[in-house]
Amino acid sequence: MFENFETHRIPVPGATIHARTGGQGEPLLLLHGFPQTHAMWHRLGPALARDHRLVVADLRGYGNSTAHSEEFSFRAMAADMVAVMRHLGHESFDVVAHDRGARTAHRMTLDFPDAVRSVALLDILPTPTVWELMDDWLATRYYHWLFLAQPAPMPQRLISAEPLTFLHAALGGLGGTPGSLDTFDPEALAAYEAAAQNPSVVAAWCADYAAAAGVDREHDDADRGTSRNLPALLLWGSNGVVGAQTDPLEAWRPWLPRITGRAVPTGHFMVEERPDEVLAEIQEHLAAAARD
Repeated sequence: MFENFETHRIPVPGATIHARTGGQGEPLLLLHGFPQTHAMWHRLGPALARDHRLVVADLRGYGNSTAHSEEFSFRAMAADMVAVMRHLGHESFDVVAHDRGARTAHRMTLDFPDAVRSVALLDILPTPTVWELMDDWLATRYYHWLFLAQPAPMPQRLISAEPLTFLHAALGGLGGTPGSLDTFDPEALAAYEAAAQNPSVVAAWCADYAAAAGVDREHDDADRGTSRNLPALLLWGSNGVVGAQTDPLEAWRPWLPRITGRAVPTGHFMVEERPDEVLAEIQEHLAAAARD
């Protein structure tokens, strides 16, 4: 995966971020989500690198990135990624991100508005909206939001006793074919499995979700009413959770008034389920943003 890409380990306050870079053109940051790593972009990376200078990073504590601080929040992870991009010489850039990475990207638009030129968010609702919608139906599907947020060390110990059972349930439970791992390339799946068997990664998962139930909510509440007028794309899986209880575009419009997008016939892991269709949408969005 990621042939001809360079590998970096970039120190930032509180973490060391693992990233790969490749391609030529305007800078584009790709961010993954839970329970994955930067490897999720392996099917889109080569095509996007034809027109962009790609930076494909692991979030703080995820994958091959390490966390040197107990501070987890989307604010901290957003600052990590802006520091990485500046270290690589990019003061402003586009962002395409999935799941937790997309929440990090949204926080970047709020905290670093001059850095983010455009944003594409894949299969998420605003974090406050998720909590507002958290009824019994959603809680059974997003059980990990509640479980991972429990006080340490209970969730860490339970996951580390059966890390692959937990990982495979998370990947199979939200995918387009429930219970199936066939969507995932063996090499990418091996990267996710290696990460899940690392206790420090499991600790990062838990710290991330604990923050989403605590400090991230405080940050989002403080920023209610703050919108960013930049080109924004939203894609969500028609077979998933995001569009089941609300109109995703309407949920995002108070934050990103220029947002456009549509449902894609996938589950949550759309980049791996329908890479060509997702790639076409991202390329069209980036081309339009470049003309903006």
